[in-house]
Amino acid sequence: MSSLRNAVKRITHKERSQPQNRSHLGLLEKKKDYKLRAKDYHLKEEQLKAMKSKASLRNPDEFYFGMNRSAVVDGTHKKTNEARMKEMQTDIGPDAVRLMKDQDLTYVRLHRQRDVKKIDKMESEMHFLGVAGKEVGRSHTIFVDTNDDADNFNVAEHFDTVPEFANRDFNRRRVKDIIQSSEEKNTPTSASAADEIHNSDKYIEKEAKRNLEQLKLAAEERSKSYRELELRKNRLSQLSMAEAHLNTEKLIRCKGKKRKVKDSVNGMPAVYKWRKVRSG
Repeated sequence: MSSLRNAVKRITHKERSQPQNRSHLGLLEKKKDYKLRAKDYHLKEEQLKAMKSKASLRNPDEFYFGMNRSAVVDGTHKKTNEARMKEMQTDIGPDAVRLMKDQDLTYVRLHRQRDVKKIDKMESEMHFLGVAGKEVGRSHTIFVDTNDDADNFNVAEHFDTVPEFANRDFNRRRVKDIIQSSEEKNTPTSASAADEIHNSDKYIEKEAKRNLEQLKLAAEERSKSYRELELRKNRLSQLSMAEAHLNTEKLIRCKGKKRKVKDSVNGMPAVYKWRKVRSG
């Protein structure tokens, strides 16, 4: 009888599909999908409940040794560099870690030497170096005969330049040089035109304004150079500090008894002193 029961064609039960008016919502969720979703929801709910219970019963004075190897960064617990280095030393071996640190020291030392050469080159090319980009030039002392001459002293007339250039201590062009440079660019067609250019105060003022624009551009370039120099000096100090730390770690790994002479100050590594070993 069982064989005949199996021979009779049975009705194929198909899963219910999503109704046509709800087709925009996607596939219809089946019971097995609901069971998975409900199980995941209740699991997360229990985890949150357990965390809230631990937080309410937490002792503010509790201590675990794992706290020495971790820190909270942006609300996330992360391992410290020392803990990661110890794990790395356990995984890949102390020899590989020592080789990596030696390579880091060589890399930092190379870039520090490059920055030193670049800073020396920039300082040799700059004529006026100052603090925070301020120009510092040399003072120019002029001696006069009487106090009246000192009170009525005209800097532009003394240096034979335009008033716009009087307060400058570099590239102070004379009036005749300004006129001569303009004559080289624009040659007059006649002698009367040349006399008119020489005697024209408007021309001198126009030329002075043009030179002032050039000076503004030069000042901007100079300020960029000062900013770059300041950034390079800051990076040089950071590289020097990193080199000092790596060099100290390399020395600490060496054999021999040592003691700390000075603690770390202002980011610099601590200073150690090794016991002298008698040779031979």
